[in-house]
Amino acid sequence: MPSFSRSGLLLSFVALAGCAQQAPAPASTPPPDTRAADEATIHAAVKEWSASAQAKDVDKFTSVYAEDATVMMEGAPDVTGKAAIREAITGMMQDPNFALSFAANKVVVARSGDLAYETGTYSMTMSDAKKKPSTNSGNYVVVWQKQADGAWKAMVDAPVSDPPQAAAK
Repeated sequence: MPSFSRSGLLLSFVALAGCAQQAPAPASTPPPDTRAADEATIHAAVKEWSASAQAKDVDKFTSVYAEDATVMMEGAPDVTGKAAIREAITGMMQDPNFALSFAANKVVVARSGDLAYETGTYSMTMSDAKKKPSTNSGNYVVVWQKQADGAWKAMVDAPVSDPPQAAAK
């Protein structure tokens, strides 16, 4: 029977221990899937948001935006920051012909539960150069982000006007 020195025995043990496979780490439990509830929350927020536009309630309308939100309007520079958005919408709502309505037709929340997008249609009336009402309509996309307090806030609001109607013959 061969004799092993203590150091040889220890070295053999260390070598064997190094070859041993470690058990896989337990899988972390994914967060609960709250997409359906989040989609319903955003749909409800959009209805209230549209109602605040129809009521010309600047405070309620702008409360939907995150502090660093951006509104991207056609033919105009982007408006970034809640204060700048508030200033822009205040001017728009002071127009006597101002009317804005919109409705979501789709809300999709990411599986991660922190981002969502909404698409829908809108109609907006403003005074034209002759102070007469001029209405345009179109589609829009809004990107939502869940805030630290769990509230959903609009991060990007981008309406896209439909092409002008062909002149009647």
